[in-house]
Amino acid sequence: MDSKNQSFRLKYLSILRTVIVVSAVIGLLSILLEYGLNLGEEYDTILHMIAPIVVLIYILYFLSRFYFEKNKIEFLRSHVIESVVTLFIFIEFILTLIGGSIIQRISSEFKLNDITYIYIVLAQIYIVLGIGLSALRLNKNILESKIHPARLLLLSFLITILVGAGLLMLPASTVDSNITFIDALFTATSAVCVTGLIVQDTATYFTQFGHTIIMLLFQVGGLGLMTFTTFLAIFLSGGLGIKEKVILKEMIHEDNMNAIQKVLSLLILVTFIIEGMGATIMYFSVREQFAEPMQAVYFSMFHAVSAFCNAGFSLNSAGLMEPVIHANHIFIFVISVLIILGGIGFPTIIGIKHYFSHKKGEMRIKVKLPLQIKIIFVTTAFLIVFGATVFYILEVDASLAGMTWYDKIFHSYFQSVTSRTAGFNTIDTALLRDPSALLVIFLMFIGGSPGGTGGGIRTTTFAIIVLSIVAALKNSDVVRTKNRSISDEIVKGAFLIFFVFVFFVVLGIFALSITEHHDLVDIAFEAFSASATVGLSKGITSDLSDPGKIIVIILMFIGRIGPVTLLFALSKQPEKVNSQYPNENISTL
Repeated sequence: MDSKNQSFRLKYLSILRTVIVVSAVIGLLSILLEYGLNLGEEYDTILHMIAPIVVLIYILYFLSRFYFEKNKIEFLRSHVIESVVTLFIFIEFILTLIGGSIIQRISSEFKLNDITYIYIVLAQIYIVLGIGLSALRLNKNILESKIHPARLLLLSFLITILVGAGLLMLPASTVDSNITFIDALFTATSAVCVTGLIVQDTATYFTQFGHTIIMLLFQVGGLGLMTFTTFLAIFLSGGLGIKEKVILKEMIHEDNMNAIQKVLSLLILVTFIIEGMGATIMYFSVREQFAEPMQAVYFSMFHAVSAFCNAGFSLNSAGLMEPVIHANHIFIFVISVLIILGGIGFPTIIGIKHYFSHKKGEMRIKVKLPLQIKIIFVTTAFLIVFGATVFYILEVDASLAGMTWYDKIFHSYFQSVTSRTAGFNTIDTALLRDPSALLVIFLMFIGGSPGGTGGGIRTTTFAIIVLSIVAALKNSDVVRTKNRSISDEIVKGAFLIFFVFVFFVVLGIFALSITEHHDLVDIAFEAFSASATVGLSKGITSDLSDPGKIIVIILMFIGRIGPVTLLFALSKQPEKVNSQYPNENISTL
């Protein structure tokens, strides 16, 4: 390509790039105006004309880039999503001309009559996707910056929460188009931090547009915004540098630096597969309760994502206590399985294939679990059984009264599962006895596992602390388990997490006891639930004062980021001191 053609190419693409930026902004504004402001059919008709034009500009820009690109194969690899979508649009256009439209067949299957509107919606989705993909390509520049990873994580969640609060304040997000900023901020924080505490009834206060915004917020929050966007940046641009891998190593708890890119790809894929499978099973268990199939699809999808992300949001005012759902054991059991899978952590799920091995010629399969995975599995199983057993004993004649023996066991199991991470409830937690409330606080405090969507101090931290206490009682200088020793650095880290978490929770309880006039157990329950991003409540969330809501917002944010991570983000990293001073004995007994 000579200099003249090169100059023309650059000038042409520069002009087209400017046009696409302007058109993208106009397209996004048209979508927000239509869905966010409820302007009426007359304006919607005008706004609908914008979407196809913007899509055509996107396609023109993509094809122009492809035409001028020297290495076309590499270009397609780094623009997989745009390539697939453009190819689909081309195929759909041809099939429509010959009467075999894929979209029309899907619409007929789900009894969707307005085909034109469906095309408009798909065009709008394409616009949002295009804007998202363009923004995500900037993610590598962010990762290459000198900002500390902890600060990147903190800022990513903070920005997502503020954007989410802004979207929830749009008139179309709520039924009466009247939500205060503090309530919008509380709901957005609860969703992004996958907590599930609500100050307004999700089912009746928000519209389907609002529900969708909330679902997107806890999907992004569950995966971790930086992990989510970085995966897409990798998928779009073709790889990561050394620094990006170091940052992501800390974010997704993966020791193998060379496997980071593969792990991130699997992370997103596995998430969508698990959520999709859960939603499918739930759909077949509830489809008879809905007049329209799409209502059942949306209901199932919302709860599947909420469960796997351990968010605890529900489209029922009574949550899973809704009579029809409460009796649907399949639906509730699938919820519990999704909660467990989301809570045990992505590294645990993704690494499953490495746990099994067999030699050629041998029939048996050997299971070899890394120590961390053993600790996660054993601790998780113990806490589920322990929690269910104690809950059954404490509540058998209280909140479980009137149920069959099977239902008492089943709901005790579910409460044990959901109390550590999710926040769904099939029992009215406001009526729990104080001993049961303390049990739930204990389970919330421990929370999920490393790399998972739950909160708390984590199962591994709890296990290491227990093992450290056992070692101290045995007068052993080394913490051992399963023929392995745990380094002093890890033990110190576990105790640091424990005490910093306790410090923030106690501080939160103290602050709430000043601003709120409720029983101390109820306040402590609320503080632990917010800090551990669980979402269970003794019924005081909706009665919180504005200062109380702000305190809970802060606790949810700290709980999702992690107290220790927050301290690292806010403090200046000192240089490591290698000098050692003389030891001094201080009595602790």
